[in-house]
Amino acid sequence: MKKIEKDKSVSVFFRSLCDQLTTIYEEREAITIASYIFEDVFGIYNASSQSERFFSDQEAEHFAEILSELLDKRPWQYVVGQADFYGLKFKVNNKVLIPRAETEELVYAIIQKHKNEAVQLLDIGTGSGCIAITLQKQLKNAAVTAVDVSTEALKVAKENASLNQVRLKFQQLDILDVATRQKMPQYHIIVSNPPYIQDTETVVMPTHVLAHEPHLALFVTNKDPLQFYKAIADFALTHLYAGGWLYFEINEYFGTEVVQLLKHKGFINCELVPDMSNRDRIVLGQLPANFNRE
Repeated sequence: MKKIEKDKSVSVFFRSLCDQLTTIYEEREAITIASYIFEDVFGIYNASSQSERFFSDQEAEHFAEILSELLDKRPWQYVVGQADFYGLKFKVNNKVLIPRAETEELVYAIIQKHKNEAVQLLDIGTGSGCIAITLQKQLKNAAVTAVDVSTEALKVAKENASLNQVRLKFQQLDILDVATRQKMPQYHIIVSNPPYIQDTETVVMPTHVLAHEPHLALFVTNKDPLQFYKAIADFALTHLYAGGWLYFEINEYFGTEVVQLLKHKGFINCELVPDMSNRDRIVLGQLPANFNRE
């Protein structure tokens, strides 16, 4: 690591961070990451222009620690300990996935369709709680429940609910456990961003994702890549109110298959929605008002 003199200004530290991050990221992304770090860790905005502001010895030491972790390709959100999602801050660690912009589009779609409705809503596989907490904050008439198989993820989600000043229900649940999930009540909306990456896709995934983010929340086997979609769709058949909606974030390679899965199980008004990058990202479907549960 290039030595940085402690009496240098914040702008020099910022430029050094940007330069060193470009060995890992594209230049624009490196600048964005550097800006987030200076804002979230040091409370310094427009760091590139802070030539009259100098780091203290303690700040310089902290900077060096952060830089070492970043150059070790640890995700910057884990280094900082938080991530932005839908205008909110969320604590994150290696027990939960880092919230992503594509998931914001899933949340936005739900808000737009249901913003004035009084609904019972379930988020399956909540992780950091970013979906459930954001929906609870945005849907004023909603009562949100968030479940996850991981007790460690639920701990993080509960901390994030407190951080963002919302109250919702959390519960440990393995959605693949049919006996346990049968005890759940009914909902008007069920949403899930389940594991959907196949083992074979690891060769094209960024190294920092594979090395640091929880595989439990990422991967399914190649033998049954729709495993969670099938389980959640079956659960929805008995735990959605008539006319209720099911929302999925999906693997872009299985959009058509997930839509056909829902249609085969009796859902109507099924849609496949692309994200801002024009990749298939969201599938939604509605349980008919006259659906026969027998």
